[in-house]
Amino acid sequence: MTNWRGPGESGRTTRLRIRRWRDPRLVLGILLVLGATVLGARVAAASDDSVEYWSVSKQVRPGDPVLAEHLEPARVRLSGGAAGNYVRIDEEFEAPLDDLVWAHGLGSGSLVGKDAVVKRSAVTLSQLPLSVTDGAAPADLSRGDLVDVWVGPGPGDEPGGKAVRVLESVRVLQSGGDAAAASGSLAQTVLVEVDEVSLGRSVISTVASGHVTLVRVT
Repeated sequence: MTNWRGPGESGRTTRLRIRRWRDPRLVLGILLVLGATVLGARVAAASDDSVEYWSVSKQVRPGDPVLAEHLEPARVRLSGGAAGNYVRIDEEFEAPLDDLVWAHGLGSGSLVGKDAVVKRSAVTLSQLPLSVTDGAAPADLSRGDLVDVWVGPGPGDEPGGKAVRVLESVRVLQSGGDAAAASGSLAQTVLVEVDEVSLGRSVISTVASGHVTLVRVT
């Protein structure tokens, strides 16, 4: 009697094989690769939320004309309400550059705020006299120089007081004219040009009651 060994001619038992594309490990690997690709795409898309704003390529001072060569695009991402405070490169200024001046100083690389430029015709300049004691200003101070105005305690005042900068990069219109200072030492009257944005009652009262020091800026 012959025993039946199955369908194979050789009598060997056929071995079941799992096709490679059905291997769970291969499927899991493909899913991991796809997941990483999708995640990377989302991260790249999120990092591209930056917007181009105008920035300054060099330091600018109040009253200086706004020149095209001083502006350069900077791609940054701002959050919250800060984004609306700066000028995007796809926005227009309120007037042609020839009619604009800087309302306040900006350091190199700073973003241009919407309040940083004003129309030249809108700027009102005032002349502010400063009584400066001997040694509290550069000896060769002259017309056209730019100075920072600091006010602090003077000789005979209580020690420990802090000096504060009340005006930044103002232009000297006139330097000279000795006058008797309150302390009895000789002083010179320095006339500086100040825009109405910077000038206020607090500035006037501070320079009138404190010890004025002028620091020339370049």
